[in-house]
Amino acid sequence: MSTIKVTNLSGRGGATPNLPDGANITGVATATTFSGTLDGSLKTTGTPTLGLGVTINASGVAISGVATAGIISATTLYGDGSNLTGVGETIAPHYYNPDVKATMVPISTGIGITFNKKIEAGSGTATIKIVNAGVAGTTVQSWGISSATISVTELTLGALVSDLDLKTTYQLDIPSGFIVDSNETSYAGTAYTFTSVEPAYKLFGWGNNQYGGLDSNLANDAHRSSPVQIPGTTWRNIGASEENAVFVTKLDGTLWVWGRGANGQLGLNSETLYSSPVQVPGTTWVNVQAGTNTTHGIKSDGTMWAWGNNSYGALGLSQPTNTNYSSPVQVPGTTWSTLHTDGYHNQMHGAIKTDGTLWLWGGENEYGPLGQNDRTSYSSPVQIPGTTWRSFVIHQRGGINATKTDGTLWGWGWSDDGLLGLNNTDKYSSPVQIPGTTWGAEMCAGIRHGGVVKTDGTLWMWGINSTGQLAQNNRTGYSSPKQVPGTTWSKVSAQKDGYGTIATKTDGTLWAWGENTKGQLGQNSVVNYSSPVQIGSETQWDQVKGGKAMNLAMEKDLTP
Repeated sequence: MSTIKVTNLSGRGGATPNLPDGANITGVATATTFSGTLDGSLKTTGTPTLGLGVTINASGVAISGVATAGIISATTLYGDGSNLTGVGETIAPHYYNPDVKATMVPISTGIGITFNKKIEAGSGTATIKIVNAGVAGTTVQSWGISSATISVTELTLGALVSDLDLKTTYQLDIPSGFIVDSNETSYAGTAYTFTSVEPAYKLFGWGNNQYGGLDSNLANDAHRSSPVQIPGTTWRNIGASEENAVFVTKLDGTLWVWGRGANGQLGLNSETLYSSPVQVPGTTWVNVQAGTNTTHGIKSDGTMWAWGNNSYGALGLSQPTNTNYSSPVQVPGTTWSTLHTDGYHNQMHGAIKTDGTLWLWGGENEYGPLGQNDRTSYSSPVQIPGTTWRSFVIHQRGGINATKTDGTLWGWGWSDDGLLGLNNTDKYSSPVQIPGTTWGAEMCAGIRHGGVVKTDGTLWMWGINSTGQLAQNNRTGYSSPKQVPGTTWSKVSAQKDGYGTIATKTDGTLWAWGENTKGQLGQNSVVNYSSPVQIGSETQWDQVKGGKAMNLAMEKDLTP
């Protein structure tokens, strides 16, 4: 029997039509009741019985004893429906990453959702916002649908530009229509919260062990040419001085120090050398950084504290004398956020406040590194013009490089060997911009070289290259930024009073290059390298910090 295609069907004079058994009618049919067994394409099998009120294409004609095909809408359908799939099913999440209301989310988490059916790209913008007092406020990152990856039922948003803040609640918003199903039906959208924590870390050190900086209980110059673990698994932030005094905070806010204690830079009210960790009083330390013999630390309440050598007003205590302090003394102010200290004997230090202002102090200011357009020394913090500073580093004798939140890179101060990346060796007493607008927050400063990671994951370096510390596979110096091979660089640091560089990639691998006289490149040798070489095979490395021919690095502790 041929298929009968109909738009309207009726018998003569409007009577009920008489169709032969086995007739196959296509078109749109609607029914008040329907009985029979349905297969997966909504066709009847066998001879169905259609109840009263059945219409085909809204014709109002009652029929019985026919087989139907096509689209059927009905108030009631009779049958077991065992072969039906996807009827009336909406897009719904099966799994969330991070999970809804999760409270132990890693600060470098991935973000995505697995759904109940195949999805396709829609339109709109997904966001992560900081939740304050129960209200979603500041947007920390957003993604258009082109920044997301779709794999059958899985939606994954692009990687975080920077790690989440510690112990902070976030709201993930995915708008309606951001994805659709194969029938172009939009996902209704979602908004839920989760809270971040910082993972525990293991601490490793290698290279020069002068003054016991590697915590080996050997206060000598014996070096270690591959990473050795320093006891403990709850370390958080690393600091190291030019003289290999080491400062590390833990997740509980405690601060632990060891190494050379001359001038009181360990903050232990003494000038004693320690080759094992000793706690500095207090439980709210967030970050501590050290210069040659001077140390600064920030607490969770935004206060900054200083101790050690106070030559040239290095402690920032507004004092005209050079009085040293062997215990922490508070620097005026309560909104300090980011620290950096001198890289090589210049006794200059600085910090960024939470409002984006940059402040510097100490040192001779011979070449204008304090950015005041003069050569005057200052023993208390002075502000650099601008309110959008994001990160900075201090080079030998006071060269400064800094980035702003708009992605611009700036340099001022001492510039021999092209140290500032300004394509010259001139000195500047106020900030001068280096070309480009995609410079990131990760920066490093060695004796005479520096570098910055861009937002696209590329690493650029400049300055002296005597041991291959610029990773250009040569010994040629450059006075403007040169790209290091690769596009997935994450963290970077340079040795203080040394010519080596250490860095991590986004895959968690650890790399080093340059000077290796004390085994600081972690290759179980003392051979210099002018191109990046991987340290070990581990893939959970995160923080890195260079000391005096010594390197320190954190590895995420994934032990349950």
